[in-house]
Amino acid sequence: MRSAFYIALLGVILCTIALVVRSGMLMRKNPGEPINAAMRRALAGVAYQWPEADAARLAQRFPGAIETPNGARYIVTQAGTGAATPKKGQGVAIHYTARFLANDEKIDASADHGGPYNFVIGQPNILPGWTDALDRMQVGEKRLVALPYWLAYGEKGQRGKIPGKAALLLEIELVAINPAPVAPASPGGS
Repeated sequence: MRSAFYIALLGVILCTIALVVRSGMLMRKNPGEPINAAMRRALAGVAYQWPEADAARLAQRFPGAIETPNGARYIVTQAGTGAATPKKGQGVAIHYTARFLANDEKIDASADHGGPYNFVIGQPNILPGWTDALDRMQVGEKRLVALPYWLAYGEKGQRGKIPGKAALLLEIELVAINPAPVAPASPGGS
């Protein structure tokens, strides 16, 4: 029984040494600092900022845009009806057209897929910007939404379709709020 205890203890010690060595903790200037750059930024409280070129385009094209706490900007182009607004976890149906902010090149549209795009707000396979874009939106309302890269496809983009750090311009119409969640999907049918 004693030998099993010593073998288990030796295993724990070796695993601990392996984890410390593998993480490079002893080789870093500050061993308490996280390795992942995104985690470092998040822990430091560094806020994302629009790149200068995108900020200039926004100032020129959308001077009266409302900014969300996460950095998206929008203009209401048509008022909606009713008091209900979508909440996280609810299904919604929207019409949308997505373009690059830099050159207005069309990326995708719900009309290209035969009708409204249905999804659940806040699902992991949905762009984080959709939640910001639909915040406090009423059925029938139309918005022009500028999504910064961190709320769209991020720093890496989407291989072959969306370059890294690409800001998007979305034309959105909220068609319906579905009380029962719908099966989540992703724009473009992928």
